[in-house]
Amino acid sequence: MTGPDQSRGEDGSLAPSEPPVVRGRRGLRPVRGRWTALVSVVVVIVGVAVVAAAVPPPSAIPAPGSGDGFVIAPADAHSSSSFCAAGTGTTAGTTIYLTNTTSKAVSGVMSSVGPPTAKGVVAATHRTVVVPALGSAAVNPALGLPAGNNATSFAFAGGGVSVNQVVAGSAGWSTAPCASQISNRWAFAGGATTPGNALTLALFNPAVTQAVVNVSFLTAGGLIAPQAYQGLTVPSGGLVVENVGDFVQNAQNIATMVTAQTGGLVGYELQRWSSGPAHGLSVRLGSPVLSTTWRFAQNTTAPGSAVEFSLANPASTPVIATFSVGLSSATVTARSITLPPLSTAVFAASSAAGWPQRTPYAVTVGATGPVVVGRSVRATNAATPPQWGSSSGTVSAATRWLVPGPGVVHAPGVASAAIKSLAVANPGPFTAHVVVSTLDASRTVATFTVAPGELTVLGSNQVDGLATFTVTSSEPVNVEEDDGPAGAPGVVSSTGFPFTS
Repeated sequence: MTGPDQSRGEDGSLAPSEPPVVRGRRGLRPVRGRWTALVSVVVVIVGVAVVAAAVPPPSAIPAPGSGDGFVIAPADAHSSSSFCAAGTGTTAGTTIYLTNTTSKAVSGVMSSVGPPTAKGVVAATHRTVVVPALGSAAVNPALGLPAGNNATSFAFAGGGVSVNQVVAGSAGWSTAPCASQISNRWAFAGGATTPGNALTLALFNPAVTQAVVNVSFLTAGGLIAPQAYQGLTVPSGGLVVENVGDFVQNAQNIATMVTAQTGGLVGYELQRWSSGPAHGLSVRLGSPVLSTTWRFAQNTTAPGSAVEFSLANPASTPVIATFSVGLSSATVTARSITLPPLSTAVFAASSAAGWPQRTPYAVTVGATGPVVVGRSVRATNAATPPQWGSSSGTVSAATRWLVPGPGVVHAPGVASAAIKSLAVANPGPFTAHVVVSTLDASRTVATFTVAPGELTVLGSNQVDGLATFTVTSSEPVNVEEDDGPAGAPGVVSSTGFPFTS
């Protein structure tokens, strides 16, 4: 695992960086960049003028392809894009992984922006990337940039490419998808600014027009709308990073609501967690929609661990949220909670009477009004680091999924990073016939059926390692990977990538 004074190089190796710093909004200026590509970061050199012409930057908010903010564009698409940010400052390093699901190499342009220099000049790098057919590549977004926050855009001359990122530092590590769309809304449930915990919001605008946004926060005590976050400008190609604790102090369950008055952007949150000897780190892509249904394909209450769901209701009327369990071996009574208007609530699944212990189960959250839901898992203090992590729920169900590992063989996200289990949950009314294969289809990992309302989990004897898997189902399902090393299931986890066709 990377230490507090280390960052990850492009090849996965560790290199020194500055000591950890948590920076508030007063010390940060927007980071600006341009959509151009000039220098290659891979051995294969591609004519930049040709690639740039074939893959223009997005000029307007595209039609949402997924309520989760990320999908895999069809293989025959003329072009596709992905956007990554984390707001790590110098407390952690980021590695981005590109996976090509097609039988032909896909070329693209990679544009990264960093923090301003002492003279106020914004650093930017522009490169060409090539992702091999049915293969993966690792890139370091910080390469050539000063230490600190950075954000990256990818524009590919074709479809079929997924992009995910791994963030690692002294507190722990986390993995999350990179967005495949920009949006005028991003929502997050579950965050903390209590002593020892730091929450950072990163807003990245890869479009050609500026975005003007309002940022507000919901807590158990109600709505907080700092004046400094109303009409906040995120320039074209710019990155704005905010320390939530500057305005929302000593709060235990924070929901963040980002709404663009004009333009569109991408939103991420980074949570650094320290509760006594327990530590963790989590990067999450926001949700571009509020929904009445949220799903979590795999949840396990390990001995001594705590599994909690954070919910936020941004409406002016109460909402009732019902938690239903998907389990193969038993029937579990659903539980309901009421969310007051403009407020948050927590459902402690691990301490709910009659709910599964030590057995994986799926959760579907159904609400009487649109909400946003997240999950956190805390392991015992003596467990393998990290002991804490969080992840977003999903609104998508699909018949085809990609499950990329947390790294590639020569550049793992952290030392010994691997997929430890893969869960397939069936939220529908019909039996799903499922096939799990390696990306190149050279090996069928498993073939099975999942009854309505149940789940199947493949363990480390079937999926352990950094291989990329595809999940094909006769019915729409949900897919989640659980990664290690970590203190408990769910500490480091991520949903799969749905295919659009």
